[in-house]
Amino acid sequence: MGSMPFVIYLNAIERTDILSNRCRRYWFSSFAHKHPRKSITRLTFVRENGNVECRGRGWRIKASGNNISGIDDDRDTNDALQVTSERGMKKFVTQTNVKTNVETAETFLNEHYTPGHLSNIPIDPIEHELPETLLPVVSKHNDEDKTENYTKSPLEKSLNKDAYNVTSKRLENTNEPTLDEEDVPASDDVDSPPLAGPDVMNVILVAAECAPWSKTGGLGDVAGALPKALAQRGHRVMVVVPLYRDHDDLQDTGIRRRYKVGWEDVDVQYLQTYIDGVDFVFIRCHMFNLGTNIYGGNREDILRRMVLFCKAAVEVPWYVPCGGVCYGDGNLVFVANDWHTALLPVYLKAYYRDNGLMRYTRSVLVIHNIAHQGRGPVEDFSHVDLPPHYLDLFKLYDPVGGEHFNIFAAGLKTADRVVTVSHGYAWELKTSEGGWGLHNIINENDWKLKGIVNGIDTKDWNPEVDVHLTSDGYTNYSLNTLDTGKSQCKAALQKELGLPVRDDVPLIGFIGRLDVQKGVDLIAECVPWIVDQDVQLVMLGTGRPDLEQMLREMENRYREKIRGWVGFSVKMAHRITAGVDILLMPSRFEPCGLNQLYAMSYGTIPVVHAVGGLRDTVQPFDPYNETGVGWTFNRAESGQLIHALGNCLLTYREYKQSWKGIQQRGMMRDLSWNNAAQHYEEVFVAAKYQW
Repeated sequence: MGSMPFVIYLNAIERTDILSNRCRRYWFSSFAHKHPRKSITRLTFVRENGNVECRGRGWRIKASGNNISGIDDDRDTNDALQVTSERGMKKFVTQTNVKTNVETAETFLNEHYTPGHLSNIPIDPIEHELPETLLPVVSKHNDEDKTENYTKSPLEKSLNKDAYNVTSKRLENTNEPTLDEEDVPASDDVDSPPLAGPDVMNVILVAAECAPWSKTGGLGDVAGALPKALAQRGHRVMVVVPLYRDHDDLQDTGIRRRYKVGWEDVDVQYLQTYIDGVDFVFIRCHMFNLGTNIYGGNREDILRRMVLFCKAAVEVPWYVPCGGVCYGDGNLVFVANDWHTALLPVYLKAYYRDNGLMRYTRSVLVIHNIAHQGRGPVEDFSHVDLPPHYLDLFKLYDPVGGEHFNIFAAGLKTADRVVTVSHGYAWELKTSEGGWGLHNIINENDWKLKGIVNGIDTKDWNPEVDVHLTSDGYTNYSLNTLDTGKSQCKAALQKELGLPVRDDVPLIGFIGRLDVQKGVDLIAECVPWIVDQDVQLVMLGTGRPDLEQMLREMENRYREKIRGWVGFSVKMAHRITAGVDILLMPSRFEPCGLNQLYAMSYGTIPVVHAVGGLRDTVQPFDPYNETGVGWTFNRAESGQLIHALGNCLLTYREYKQSWKGIQQRGMMRDLSWNNAAQHYEEVFVAAKYQW
């Protein structure tokens, strides 16, 4: 129980008895005699504020201090040393109480105990079932948790003499049962979960967007799915994200804080919800009221928002006690994502990591797209509220723009570990072409860089249970029903978009941002060749106005073969993925990419430019060995795309058995977040033991 009192709820008596953990074992035995096991319904802990709900997993309940109550006492962050001092004083008081209890127990035994006899000890008889009693611990989100072990009290340890052998056998000539030694282990730590083992940690992922509440790209998907996979491995996980618009499923924690951003004092409040084992904490502030345009505003406005966000996020372990237990306990790691939160490792190093609950806290910075870096003039340093000597971390010389302020550069230097979203992208970042000016810093910090391929949320992207395939002629399908199910979805898609319903015609799709980075211009160059191949093309996306207009013109010109959907629809994205035979991804650079993973899980064949994560995830088809899951090309040129797509179409028409094998291999791959979560766990452990 540590230093916490606990509560036992009875179903026979309408009251709650609170026993201090300093009570002796014989006191508890007397209580158990009066209230047998069947009358005890549950047991939980009590905090200083009287809150008896504790969702924190049993193996991680270590936090202490006033912050557990979630009360904002308006202390400045510089009082962290005072918090540490208070924790030390509490430990001293606890040790003193234990020593006093031992001395009292020994005195009690000397007065009442006669060798070979227990009848002189004034302990009420205990029911024979008591040694087998395991009291269920109440958890806010899991009523099946069990208290599997507990610490021996000083009295029990004192009774462990020759005449009172704590074994599984009954004492002879007495009516009292013995305590089973296996039921009273020496430690009060609950066993670690099976997946994470001893490496279980507190993880706080901080991102500018998180699906389904806010999303503009792959970052939102990662922030919504990776934490759930980490939680399944046994970690205690929180996600911190700005609140861009109100949602009904969020609860106000009642916590208010004020932060200085430039010349302005800004008030924020924290909201929270709990889904699939993860705490989602949202920061509400007038600066974040952006609706769906989450990156709107000029450069200075965006910078000020991210400064506020990082300041509020880094203090979450102090002020937001999700489930009654704060996250900071010396076993904590922050996961920052892209430049928006790259200030967090800097703040952690400058102000927090040696203080109180933040002591030994680590930081991991994840690079999703290094092209966006938080650049600006050197004068922008005045907005970030850091000591002057930290300016050198942000300075970066650009041969074109000269010396400038760069947030991503500072984050890369100060983070304990750096992760990219694929192995191929990790290699590209070290080159002058792929590093976007930060390649020298990345090469200097190569020892802490690791590539981890993203996974996909198999609850959302799964043709067997996809909710978007249950109407309008579409159908759910699996590996066993691939032929009939995909054919039906293809016909439904052709009908919905107004294309001729032809099962013999290869249906090609593109889903993504209409931008040169995504290679949309390469597709446009290939359109004359594509329409001559007796195929159909469907494109979905939004982006540059000139490319949107180009898409409309292509549809008007080739009405029988091309459909262009300007805009974005989640439902249509799912239906296109299920209905098309081939998915094009001619991206000029792609850190990881998710659409090719979605496609493979739906039995759709990807044709991709072999860069970044596309190179890692799409193995080229080998007709001689019948291996591979798609086609790749090595240069961002229309001729290369035509060559790869031509081989793909040839296989579709002439080698049906090979085509089906490619589909099956893609659908059989484990594309979930489980593997990625395990690799992230390895990074967390490496950062934890880094000195």
